[in-house]
Amino acid sequence: MPRQATPGPLVPYGSTRQGGADVGTASDPEQVGLKGTASVRREDVIGFRVRAQHLHRRLPATSRHRAARCGLPDGAPRSAVLSLHARAGGVGPDDWDDPAFTQVWGPRGAVYVVAEADVAVFTLGLLPTDGRKRQAAYEAADAVRDAVGSRDVRKRDVLGAVGNRVERLLLACTTGRLRVRWDGRDTLVRVTDPPQVDPDEARRELLRRFLGALGPATVQGFARWAGLSIVDSRESWRALTDELVEVTVAGQGGPAILDADRAALIDAPQAGGVRLLPPGDPYLLAADRELLVPVAAHRRAIWPAGTVQPGALFVGGELCGTWRRRGHRVEISTWAEVDDAVRAAAEREAGGFPLALDRDIAVTWVGHSPGSG
Repeated sequence: MPRQATPGPLVPYGSTRQGGADVGTASDPEQVGLKGTASVRREDVIGFRVRAQHLHRRLPATSRHRAARCGLPDGAPRSAVLSLHARAGGVGPDDWDDPAFTQVWGPRGAVYVVAEADVAVFTLGLLPTDGRKRQAAYEAADAVRDAVGSRDVRKRDVLGAVGNRVERLLLACTTGRLRVRWDGRDTLVRVTDPPQVDPDEARRELLRRFLGALGPATVQGFARWAGLSIVDSRESWRALTDELVEVTVAGQGGPAILDADRAALIDAPQAGGVRLLPPGDPYLLAADRELLVPVAAHRRAIWPAGTVQPGALFVGGELCGTWRRRGHRVEISTWAEVDDAVRAAAEREAGGFPLALDRDIAVTWVGHSPGSG
C-alpha cells in the first residue's frame, strides 16, 4: 500500500456542506438542556436524509469525496464504490483506491472507505473514553507496530500480535495508527503515524457527521451505528448539548438534530431520484427502520436476520424493493407495481454500476417481494 500523508486538522461538519436512530420518548433524559425543539413529519426526515446524503442529485466527480462525509462501509460486491456511484458522477471501479480515500476499521468494526482528511473522525472518534480501555487500545497498537514495522501484513498474520483476538485488533485501530486495505479477497494492515487531532474533538465530529446524515437520532441510535458503548455515546451527546435541538417526529419526541440543520430539516423538499443502494449503504444504517420502512414484512426483506442482506431499490425517497447481483445478472424484486419510467431508471442504474465485469449487466424483474399486498 502506498504510504499516505497524515491528515491535518479536522474540517468541521457543515463547513463544506450544501443544502438513525430510535425514536425515543418525550421524557428522554439525554435531551435535557438542548437548545430548543422542532416538530416535523416523517416526510421531512426522509427528505433531509436524502439531500444530506446526496441521493437526490449526484455530485460532480470532482466533489465525490463529499459523498463520504459519513463514511462508506465496504463489503462485497465493493459496496463502497456502489454507494459512491449512487451519490456522485464519474465513479470508476477503482475509486476506492484513490489517494483521496483510505480504508480503516471504522464504526462497528466494519471496513470503511473514508476521505484521507477524515481518518481521525472514523478512528480516534471511536477511541474509548474509559482510561483503562484507552490504555488497552494503545497497548494493542504498540503490539501491532512491533509485529508489523513498516510492512503491509495480512490480517491473519497480525492477529498473533494481539493474542488472536479480533476485538483487540479493532481496538488498536481506534488509536488512528492503523490503516487497512481490503481488496475483496484479503485484508492488509499497515501502521502509520496517528492524526494530530484531539480524540475528544474527533468524537464530537463523529457525532456531527452521524446526525448530519442520519438525524434526527438518539443516544441509543448513535451507539448502535458507531458500535460504541452507551456510556461513550452518552458522553459524546453531552459534549454537543449546546449544538443540539430536540425533535418531535410524527408526534413522538426524543431524537435530536444539529441546530445548524434545523432549517434544512423543517424545510426539506420532496425527495426524488431512483437508485440501487448496495447492502450496508449509509442510508440503510439508520436505527429507526420503522420510519424508513413502515411495513414489517418489507423490513425483514431488506434486513433479513441471519443471512446476507440484499441491496435496496430507492425511488423518490422511499425503499420500494430489493435487488441482488450474481455476476453480470441483477435481479430486482419490488413490493408493488412500478411504472415504466422507474424500471428504465433502475435498469440504467444497474447498467452503470462501476464494476469490473466482462459483459454488460442484465436486469431481471421478478415480481413482488414477500410482504407485498
